[in-house]
Amino acid sequence: MAIVKDNLVLSIAGFDPCGGAGILADIQTMHQLKVQGMAVVTALTYQNEDDLWGIEWKDFEPIKSQIDALLADYSFSVVKIGIINGLDLLNKLLQYLEKRIPDAKIIWDPVLKSSSGFDFVKKVESDQFQDILRRVHLITPNRWEFDKISAALGSESWPTNVLKKGGHSDTDDTSDFLILKDGKEVKITGNRIEGKDKHGTGCVLSSAVAAGLNKGESLEDACKNAKAYTEKYLQSGSAKLGRHFEIEA
Repeated sequence: MAIVKDNLVLSIAGFDPCGGAGILADIQTMHQLKVQGMAVVTALTYQNEDDLWGIEWKDFEPIKSQIDALLADYSFSVVKIGIINGLDLLNKLLQYLEKRIPDAKIIWDPVLKSSSGFDFVKKVESDQFQDILRRVHLITPNRWEFDKISAALGSESWPTNVLKKGGHSDTDDTSDFLILKDGKEVKITGNRIEGKDKHGTGCVLSSAVAAGLNKGESLEDACKNAKAYTEKYLQSGSAKLGRHFEIEA
């Protein structure tokens, strides 16, 4: 039987050798926010903070085997999912998680394309997104991803909670918008931090939200606190690799 432990979050995402994105960034973020993270690898990427040369995807069985090994001894209340090889595989994974840990809150950071232009998800279909979104607690798209998924759905009304990120805005206002399933919309104020482009900020933000939910914060508070943490991360030096920092418990 699984051992239920406090402050335990699962990241299911890709491995970035430089640590700026993917599971290494996820675990670092969770650690700094006083939450223990564990990880399952969906892909090995050949990249640094400037370029992505290629990717070696993991199929369902090796992903499942990693999850099974962890669930033999641990239980997770929150799961964050990053890059994965297509929507069919994501839907299959979500169905499996729904069976094994039905009470877990799942956050999907829909990385459809890398900042260097590499397409992680080439095919986008409405029925797939409907099934996927019904199975997640929160999705964290940037503005381009939000528009892409909305177009596939044929609507901006989604069957899940949405944190629409504002970092790719053309204006100085980089506020995020938390759009809840009940129709409530919450603006999370943000301002552009000039000259502070960082690799992997989407991973940092979604992992910070996961950490907040794991600590018992409401979804609104978890998103607000994650935004604040990410803005501090953006200000951590001028390099594209950010530095995580200790915060008060």
